[in-house]
Amino acid sequence: MPRPLITGSFIDIQHVNNWDAQYWVDECRDWRDENWEAIVNDMQAIGLDTVIVTNCAIWGRPLYPANRKTVGLQLPMPCADPVGAIVRAAAQRNMSVYLGLGAFGRYSLNANPDLSPEHDTWLANMAEDLREQYGHSKALRGFYLTAEAHTIKEGGLFAQDDCDKTARFVQRIRERVGDTKLMMSPANLKRPRPEQLDALLIQLDQLNVDIFAYQDHAGFEKLYPDLNFYEAAEGYRIIKPLHEKLGQQMWVNCEVFDYTEKRPDGRRICTSCEFERLERQLQAAAPIADKIIIYQYQGLMNKRTAQVNIGTPGAEILHDAYVNYRAKHFPLSATRP
Repeated sequence: MPRPLITGSFIDIQHVNNWDAQYWVDECRDWRDENWEAIVNDMQAIGLDTVIVTNCAIWGRPLYPANRKTVGLQLPMPCADPVGAIVRAAAQRNMSVYLGLGAFGRYSLNANPDLSPEHDTWLANMAEDLREQYGHSKALRGFYLTAEAHTIKEGGLFAQDDCDKTARFVQRIRERVGDTKLMMSPANLKRPRPEQLDALLIQLDQLNVDIFAYQDHAGFEKLYPDLNFYEAAEGYRIIKPLHEKLGQQMWVNCEVFDYTEKRPDGRRICTSCEFERLERQLQAAAPIADKIIIYQYQGLMNKRTAQVNIGTPGAEILHDAYVNYRAKHFPLSATRP
């Protein structure tokens, strides 16, 4: 049985939702190279080998020194090139990086974009630009597509219209970056029924993505009782052979947050989950996942230091609990790639 260990995490330079990320978004806006290097170092220290940058732009403004004619004018930040800082830090530690192609517009367009011609062209330009600027680095392994093909209500299949639009978007990216690996992190499919599998195989082939990192939705279980990461794990077993047939990797994206706390204005925010739940998520995902990643180390599971001055009240507790769990059951020296 594969080890129930975290080996990758998302990270955001500027989160697409100020409310979700209120425990880290403001501080990270002021970070410099040394801060990004410090958090990548901390991620490696607990056994992570992969960094997924959620979005390389926000509201259509690139977060790196982009080609102004094709991508646009960079959003000014104290760090001249946060994307470059993360890529360099990862390369120095023999880690892999996937750069996020987003975000085009308002928050709702990040996970469910309109996939207009403008959206597709702009992100294709960004993919080409990012590969030109950072493709020389041994750390860059591919791109993360923020567009998510959403599932039908009862589960088992992606909504066909959404699948069609996402596939067209993916094709635009492929035209610019060739065989560079592409990953997406859609909602889990729950437990597909046998009669859905042939249609699902066609959809997975149509989407033409190298890596599917299904969200386990544990972060929303307290809000939506019909979400159950054990049911998601049963679904992974059913659909894994389809991915193998198509030569696709199947990762599991374990959510390390709870989404029940509210601000005074009523908006919900992400807080750190308890380790007991995360351990159960890892145990459920490990038997079938090619790789386990989390959303996310930054802000929700990091240790607080002078350089990494962020985190929910429970972030360091979750960090220490995981470190102790790993040291007890899976010593790092025995599991490092």
